[in-house]
Amino acid sequence: MKLAHAGFDVTVFEKQSEPGGRCGRVSFDGFQFDLGPTILLMPHVLESAFASVGRKLSDYLQLTRCDPHYRVHYRDGSRFTLWTDQQRMSEELERLEPGSAAKYRDFIDHGRKQHDLAFPKFISKHFASVWPFVAPSNVPAIFQVGALKKLWPHVSSFFRDARLRQALSFQTMYLGLSPWDAPAVFSLLPFTEATHGIWFPEGGLHAVPLALEKVCLELGVKFRYSTSIRRFVVEHGSATGVELEDGSVERADVVLCNADYAHAVKHFLPGEVATRRSEAVERRRFTSSGYMLYLGLSREVPELMHHNVFFGSDFEGSFRDIFGRRRVPDDVSFYVNAPSRTGKGFAAPGKDALYVLVPVPEQNEGVDWAVEGPKVRAQVFARLKAEGYGDVESLVEAERVITPNDWASELNLARGSNFGLAQSFWQIGPFRPTVKDPDVSRLFWCGASIQPGTGVPTVMLSAGFAVDAILEEAGMQRAEAA
Repeated sequence: MKLAHAGFDVTVFEKQSEPGGRCGRVSFDGFQFDLGPTILLMPHVLESAFASVGRKLSDYLQLTRCDPHYRVHYRDGSRFTLWTDQQRMSEELERLEPGSAAKYRDFIDHGRKQHDLAFPKFISKHFASVWPFVAPSNVPAIFQVGALKKLWPHVSSFFRDARLRQALSFQTMYLGLSPWDAPAVFSLLPFTEATHGIWFPEGGLHAVPLALEKVCLELGVKFRYSTSIRRFVVEHGSATGVELEDGSVERADVVLCNADYAHAVKHFLPGEVATRRSEAVERRRFTSSGYMLYLGLSREVPELMHHNVFFGSDFEGSFRDIFGRRRVPDDVSFYVNAPSRTGKGFAAPGKDALYVLVPVPEQNEGVDWAVEGPKVRAQVFARLKAEGYGDVESLVEAERVITPNDWASELNLARGSNFGLAQSFWQIGPFRPTVKDPDVSRLFWCGASIQPGTGVPTVMLSAGFAVDAILEEAGMQRAEAA
């Protein structure tokens, strides 16, 4: 979008039949679902991106703020609903832990300080090397934002009740991270939810790439869908185009890749470079995957909110299973999205579309999804019934399942990892892949595994970093950061 606006002739090659990648959609038997992301945070990042090419986001995308945010279900039968409305939120907090409303205000205020410091200094900046990151002016901020501390003990310093600790730390799973591994700086996520809100685009999250596609078409970008590339064409150390699966070659002055980074370095880079870079990536830590159920129901389950979270009996143990032992927890936690509570077109009148995400380990030989998948599915329906939502399984008239194996085969996500490389301290900022390839000139990267990290708004920032680097190399004015 920005490159076309700057005067580049842009062609997009996409393996799928429509835009979006993991922000795509699933449609079957009259039901429609978002494929991956279902929550939009920081819409101002999108607004800036559209403004940088002379457009208004509201002309292309209609956003609704979700309030309440979501309802959390605990194994002891208790529930906790998170609200934007401060009075309701205070009542919920006090019900679980007397005196916690004031602590929550302190927690959110601390998150605000982290956000206001981290966003301009680290999140919205690209680091071509480690030296600007550890510059004397930055070192105090690294400690102040909690980059070297872990999120769980940070949250625990504010709240005694384990249920509140869980409800205000699980947001790291938006990034495929455990709260025991995530830097404390990610307490800016609950701050962002509380202050900037959780947003839902009309049509679902897939409406975001559709809006971007519309602007791109207006700017003359050409899209070639259902077209896979085989490799980057590299001559004398420079990218000169791409070779498609049919063997044809498309020449280019610049190649920008937003495919899964771990997959792309292994399969698209040439010879020795691919081997060396792929081995380096394999030594890094990856995020979790997701076992997905897309359920078309014969009638509505009105008791479910738009966003619903169900924690298993062993919160900490489940994360150790997923990220340490790399096994499916005995009692899974999961998330249920019911988009018809806010939007239209996901199911016929009187019916319901439920999206279920169960966090599970990345692809590994220790998990046979032909065996584990049905067990996880049964757990989900049993838990919904136990929580008072009825026999949801009996209402299923259409269903699709996606396992980590499918994420790997259908979307080329290495290890079936939904979020790419993990965002532990040694994999953020300059320790994360840069937008400019270190081995091949005129090859650039953006996406979830590139700086600044995973998530819809941060991937948009990554794309902005890449555009700035391309324009700088071309001797053109830098684009406004998005």
